[in-house]
Amino acid sequence: MARLALSMIFFLCVGMFQATVSAKVYELRTYNVEAGRQADALKLMADHGVSYIKKYKMDLIGVWTPTDAADERVFMLVGHENREAAGKSWSSFQADADWKKAVVGSEKNGVKPVKGFTQTFLSANDYSPNLEVKKVGGRVFELRTYIATPNNLAALNNRFRNHTLALFEKYGMTNIIYWSVLEGEKTTCGQLLNSMSPVGKAEAKVDSELAASPNALVYFITHASQDAAKESFGKFGADPAWQKARTESEAAAGGSLTVPGGVKSIFLKPADFSPLQ
Repeated sequence: MARLALSMIFFLCVGMFQATVSAKVYELRTYNVEAGRQADALKLMADHGVSYIKKYKMDLIGVWTPTDAADERVFMLVGHENREAAGKSWSSFQADADWKKAVVGSEKNGVKPVKGFTQTFLSANDYSPNLEVKKVGGRVFELRTYIATPNNLAALNNRFRNHTLALFEKYGMTNIIYWSVLEGEKTTCGQLLNSMSPVGKAEAKVDSELAASPNALVYFITHASQDAAKESFGKFGADPAWQKARTESEAAAGGSLTVPGGVKSIFLKPADFSPLQ
């Protein structure tokens, strides 16, 4: 009986731990940088921002820039205990006198390197791998965003859960993490597409004011290179198992699970100070 009781306590504790992990909130920030100032923005982050993120109890996961040199945005992924903690941490961060001083020091002719940013709060999907924050190196990250057709996000997630992830791995792609926009967030599909699409390619056949939370899937995968990504997706698309899964899921839904133009992809490379590489 004593062993049984101890076992029950153990599994209860494990369950509580897993629930805590799954409740973690992720924040993907897209920084819009002044022309020619990407290096300055990265320096400000590396020399000052990283330490203040840690000081105010946030978990810096990764920092990336697009592989397209013409796109000077910077992407940052941060983890929080919950949504409320995120707000408190950023308020303290932005009010810090030393951080304000560092920002002023980064100005050139009175202009800061970053002119604005977009925040997207995300929660990990139940089928997502556990995020491993480690420096692997020698790989390119691909951030992909899908806008589902009406009432079909669950079907889209089921297809990823039951078919897509395994097929990605089969063809040399590494699943990093899969998200939904955090429930209750006011992020719209238009905002999501603008912040996570290649520059000038955010258009999709969807109401830009539609709430993203019940309609969007966002995820990270990695490849050995962009050429490897192209080859992998070619093999993936030709796989009979994928074709069968797509045909059956679309037949059940009465059509495509994503809106026209609603699948976006942007390739990113990690900054040298990024924990996840």
